[in-house]
Amino acid sequence: MMNEESLLNEYQSLCQGVTKVFVIPKIPDSNKNTSYLYQLYKSFLNASSPVRVDTFNPASLPKIFLSRLKAEKTILHYHWFEFENLKTFIGIKWKLFWIILYKILGGKIVWTIHNRYPHPNKYLSLNKKFRKLFARIANRLHVHCKSAVDICAEVLDVKKDKFFVVKHPEFPADIFGKDKAIKKLNQKYCNNQLRINDKIFLMFGAIAEYKRIKEVVEIFKVLGEKDKLIVAGFVKRWNQNYFNELKNLVDNKRIFLKGSLIPDEDVPYFLNSADCVIFNYRNVLTSGGAELALSYKKKIIIPDSGCIREMKSSDIFKFDGDLKSLEKIIHSL
Repeated sequence: MMNEESLLNEYQSLCQGVTKVFVIPKIPDSNKNTSYLYQLYKSFLNASSPVRVDTFNPASLPKIFLSRLKAEKTILHYHWFEFENLKTFIGIKWKLFWIILYKILGGKIVWTIHNRYPHPNKYLSLNKKFRKLFARIANRLHVHCKSAVDICAEVLDVKKDKFFVVKHPEFPADIFGKDKAIKKLNQKYCNNQLRINDKIFLMFGAIAEYKRIKEVVEIFKVLGEKDKLIVAGFVKRWNQNYFNELKNLVDNKRIFLKGSLIPDEDVPYFLNSADCVIFNYRNVLTSGGAELALSYKKKIIIPDSGCIREMKSSDIFKFDGDLKSLEKIIHSL
């Protein structure tokens, strides 16, 4: 049975005397309360940490090569490895050049695997080959639950002993009454269309096609007057056309759409107003959105796959990914 580790223990066992971890991509400077990367590395970002974090985007990858020339005790920790078009395909080959050079010079590499496959499902066959290559290059593979070990070992064709488990970080929550939350949402986002006795469902986080938001919108278009759906989050790269299609579906009276980054100070208004948070992912392995919703003590509806299978709570309503099953749960709530 694979035991859960801490990142610090894993780093120190991988590179004795490690003093610095390169984290890619860059940990954001804003919206820290809802940033996966910030919450994961929070303990490393204070002065008392024995390991310093140096975080940047892939454009600065030559830094890791220079660190090996200086014989520094470092580890590269990489998140999200995939490409979506010609530009990012060229980029992934450039990334591999520096990463392989770093490895040849003695650098240690950790890869966190967030998804079974890249979400956009573009160039899937070639993405699989690159991800298998990266899995072989990496010294250790980080996943968020034991179920993900079985899934990813098979998908990436690597042995299970290459994996370690560090659970998904929790998100801080600012919990207060639904009435206050609705008042704020009405003022800033919903044009006074929400009422305290409405049944409010929320789809929160990056807006992207793999989240199958349109299918949920279609369900709500035929529900009752007091059944409200809010969709809020920034539009993920390459998904502008999908967002435009969503805009044509919503009515801004019962279904509300906000396609921009929600600042941390406004996040509690959305979560505290919601009676239930819906996730209609395709091929989900882990879900930061689900972790956020559960930190606010919300009921969630989510596909029963990946690490979700290990979540145990009476507030979690799991379905098999079929839209009929999803619709049945929404009606029951």
